[in-house]
Amino acid sequence: LFPLGLHSHNPKAQALITPFLIHYFNPTILYPLHLLLTPSKKTTPGFPLSVALMAFAFNVLNSYLQARTVSHYINHYDDSGFFWFRFLCGLLVFLLGMGINVWADRVLLRLKSEGKGYVVPRGGLFELVACPNYFGEIVEWLGWAVMTWSWAGLGFFVYTFANLGPRARANRRWYLEKFGEDYPKERKAVIPYLY
Repeated sequence: LFPLGLHSHNPKAQALITPFLIHYFNPTILYPLHLLLTPSKKTTPGFPLSVALMAFAFNVLNSYLQARTVSHYINHYDDSGFFWFRFLCGLLVFLLGMGINVWADRVLLRLKSEGKGYVVPRGGLFELVACPNYFGEIVEWLGWAVMTWSWAGLGFFVYTFANLGPRARANRRWYLEKFGEDYPKERKAVIPYLY
């Protein structure tokens, strides 16, 4: 879809779409490869098909909106000075979030591959929040919203928080029920010190 857009040959549009594509390279290629190549001593229950189909439908719609917005509808590509400032600020936030997301996912995968069953994750942002991987993803899409400076980018950020915030609270509640006194009560769900 991106190559069909009015601005698809504009270097600014290409710079914008690149972080989006890099983000999705991790969960669609690297993460599944890691799961296939890492022996696990414990099997986990299957993933409901309905949830997978809803996630697929959302990602198709969201990818359409983001790619179409960046390649066709954004009209501030002529404002070169402010564009690059916004882009670089958003990119730094995006890369910070992506680093947190990937790091936290790797910690969880390592714990799973050890085959000790469920354990309380420790270290880094796990000392502050139950789900630093979700926090990283939220930060990423905040950076994307700044980079694109668009309603579609802002909508994706809001949706991400609205989706992952309640999931993180449910995960924190599960940790508290599962581990009781062994789980740090001061850990928040997803936003350090706040939520």
